[in-house]
Amino acid sequence: MLNRRSFLLLALGTAASLPTSASALTLAARAVPCSGITDVRVTRREELGTFGGTPYQRLAGTVSGTVSRDEPVAGLDTVLDDGTYAYTSGFEVIRPAGPDAYGTVVIEAENRGTPLMLRDFNGFDVPSGAPQDVSYAPGMGNGFLFDGSRSYARVQWQAGYSPGVPDGAQGVGQVIVRDFARLLRDGRLGDAGSPLGSYRYRLLVGLSQAAWFVTSFVAEGFNDARGQVFQGAYAQDGTGNQLAVNAVAAADGEPQTAYVRPDAVPLTPREVLRRPTSDPVFVDVAAYTDYYRLRASVSRQAPGAPGYHRYDWPAAHKPTLTRAAADSAFAQGCNDGEAIPLNPIDNRPYSRAMLVALEHRVVGGVSAPMPPERLFRADAKPADPALLNGLPGREVWVPRVDADGFPVGGVRFAAAELPLGSPAPPALRPVSTANAAATCGNFGGWHPCTGDELRARYGSLDRYLAAYDASVTRLIGRRLLLETDRRILLDRARAEWTMAPQRS
Repeated sequence: MLNRRSFLLLALGTAASLPTSASALTLAARAVPCSGITDVRVTRREELGTFGGTPYQRLAGTVSGTVSRDEPVAGLDTVLDDGTYAYTSGFEVIRPAGPDAYGTVVIEAENRGTPLMLRDFNGFDVPSGAPQDVSYAPGMGNGFLFDGSRSYARVQWQAGYSPGVPDGAQGVGQVIVRDFARLLRDGRLGDAGSPLGSYRYRLLVGLSQAAWFVTSFVAEGFNDARGQVFQGAYAQDGTGNQLAVNAVAAADGEPQTAYVRPDAVPLTPREVLRRPTSDPVFVDVAAYTDYYRLRASVSRQAPGAPGYHRYDWPAAHKPTLTRAAADSAFAQGCNDGEAIPLNPIDNRPYSRAMLVALEHRVVGGVSAPMPPERLFRADAKPADPALLNGLPGREVWVPRVDADGFPVGGVRFAAAELPLGSPAPPALRPVSTANAAATCGNFGGWHPCTGDELRARYGSLDRYLAAYDASVTRLIGRRLLLETDRRILLDRARAEWTMAPQRS
């Protein structure tokens, strides 16, 4: 097992400077003779219909496996039985129906048991619950994830959601995700073929808390298991934050929790990517509100790293696309319970473009470069200090803003280039990471323009939509949007214009 000092150094990204004996421990994930998936039980098999002319099927059930005592998992010694720990966890795979060798699979790290990226990529409501128990609406939204015969998968990893992850050794979840992905990589279950098939390219994705899982997974070396597990990783609203489930918990001696520590310092790119032979291409996305709540400036005050790509965008961490979402924010006491309009800018089309860009970067035969990094000019202090979740002894900055209140730099969404309002206040109080329920700072306020203001600025709705369409065209040319999302964005822009208040 790793000692406390080794875990601390691992968490800080200094494994290269450890003594030989400690280095061997920190790299234990490379030698896992006893860890792995031992059984796959498919309890649900469904034909989902056709996507892009290809019939698809869904397999769901449970995987069982073992975790070796040699794994760098804090607290593992407390749950071992005869040198290993045994687990069972729910999974699902959605794939083309046909041969058992496939192309790309997107593997999602769940967020509190829910596949939020499946929701956002495909644009439909996703039920929560164990993968083998949930049912999906016919058509699965826009079907985006299955374009080009892409597959999707997930496995439970979080204590309280996976029956196999103990509270005192929550790093077991990292091993489960690694070995599930390894099963999909190798297509072997013991001496036989896996019923789930093999996949040539594997991408790990996560949103918010799940993005912190992605960051922790890569930073702690779990992407190496007899070779590279994931070729690409996408952390939306990650910004260098780690979960306190393994190395972090062992370093500070506090109980493990699948959340950030309130005063944790985000990792820099070079602390996330420290293993050139196994590190994935890593995409990190920061929302505007992440600079206020998640200290997004800290991870980029240091130099970047080869293979690390950061994009900042002017949407809130939690865009409020429905009235119900807005009501929930004030019901939990955000903004002292006073209801105000909330930032409605939709980031989902940009998420889809990011996934495609990452896929094109890692898939053989394409290998296109990622779009250039786009960062906010973050060298300012907030006008209201109460809106900043600072760090003791560290400078935490927020972006400069333009005359409309939008951050300067970053990915210039069409909705920011041609605004129908102002993102004010930039985040809702209280802005905190005190616990998993303190999420008000993920929301941003919104001051909508009146109809008279819009006509004075843009002339007419038709002229506005023409300019908006031209902005979308530029973003598509930069590979920051997909052509398939043009109509979605234009329809939303039209709807927001028509909903503008008519009086100041």
